[in-house]
Amino acid sequence: MATAATAESANGDGSEEASAKTDSGDPKEGPFGLLRKIDDAIFAVEQTIVATFLSAITVMVFLDFVDRRLTAPDSRVGLLLARLFGVTDEGTVHMLEHTVAPILSSVVGLVVLFFGVAATRSPRGEKSKIDGKSVLITLGVAGLITGLGFLMKWKAPGLDEFGFERRMRVFPSKYFYLLLYGLVAVPWSVQLFRKKEDGWVTRIVGLVVAGGLLAAFALSYFPDEYSWSKELSLIMLLWVGFLGASICAHEGKHIRMEAASKVVPEKIEKHISALGFLLAAFFCGIMAWLGYEYSKTTMEYGGVYEQTGVPDWFSTIAIPLAFGLTVIRFVAAAISTWMGGSYGTAEDEDLAAAKAARQGPYNPVIQGDDRHPPMDGLESLKSESESESKSDSESESESESESESESESDDDEDEEDDR
Repeated sequence: MATAATAESANGDGSEEASAKTDSGDPKEGPFGLLRKIDDAIFAVEQTIVATFLSAITVMVFLDFVDRRLTAPDSRVGLLLARLFGVTDEGTVHMLEHTVAPILSSVVGLVVLFFGVAATRSPRGEKSKIDGKSVLITLGVAGLITGLGFLMKWKAPGLDEFGFERRMRVFPSKYFYLLLYGLVAVPWSVQLFRKKEDGWVTRIVGLVVAGGLLAAFALSYFPDEYSWSKELSLIMLLWVGFLGASICAHEGKHIRMEAASKVVPEKIEKHISALGFLLAAFFCGIMAWLGYEYSKTTMEYGGVYEQTGVPDWFSTIAIPLAFGLTVIRFVAAAISTWMGGSYGTAEDEDLAAAKAARQGPYNPVIQGDDRHPPMDGLESLKSESESESKSDSESESESESESESESESDDDEDEEDDR
């Protein structure tokens, strides 16, 4: 009988665990599991595009600045030195700009690069590794940077597209960007192949696909110079902004009016939240329709950007695409809220506190939260504080009695001296 009871209790516990797993299972395994997987895949693509575009914007603007400084006839460092020392003679200023400034900039750059390499080679919290290997790595990186700078500045006489003779770039910007990508992607791929961590094949395939797309886009639209970076950066920034709105809808990070959710009864709270999602979807739907009409107009006119030749619709198509995805996600968030789900919502501390206050006193065992100590722990802390206060009071009384006894002994001594 005991064995049967034990088996029944074990079966009961197993069924409860199974039901708990079913209730709190992965949302990708439910009736909308396929849709959730597709949504997560689109979300991963959006994150990749945003990260890639932000990195590209940083690199392009930086290279544009470097190219302008390399081809500039004057030196900012030389002019700064002339102002600091009050030099006004043209010959001396010319020497500072073309002789002293390059040497000083190179020395300072090597020192900064050396300490950067030494700090990178040392683990966090330890001293920098200042040794011969750091010197060799610094010289190698400095040589690579010097070579890249020479390729950016390398020009030779030639004929432009209009037939006029002028100094042309021997190594145009399109090939320079492909070279930079190769210098980053090839060592990274080799490292992934050696370590063979989880997902290394997918990452290598992603690097190959990204390299192919970059090559096709660069060879088609990148001019020979570097001044086009601002134009292309604005296009990428437009994509980053609108895709960011779609990403926030997926993660539930949009600004919401939560005043109603904090005061309405729990029975209609989910209906209020769902209605808010639907209103947001309606507004985004209007924006998607307007963006579609505008993109269609730009396609009909066939306009292109002046420096890169990128079609106008490449930037405007981001509006209907991103707002369309946002509409779908807001509608999905409304349906999930009605069904008691949490898609498209982020946990808010104020709302959680309001719900806990409505539910009654806090019980960490029931709520399964270990961020606050249990009631037993609070009682033990209280008893410890009381015992500490008692010990402090006892020590204070002992010190007072000792001081009184000392004062009495002093009085006795004084009386004896008087006698």
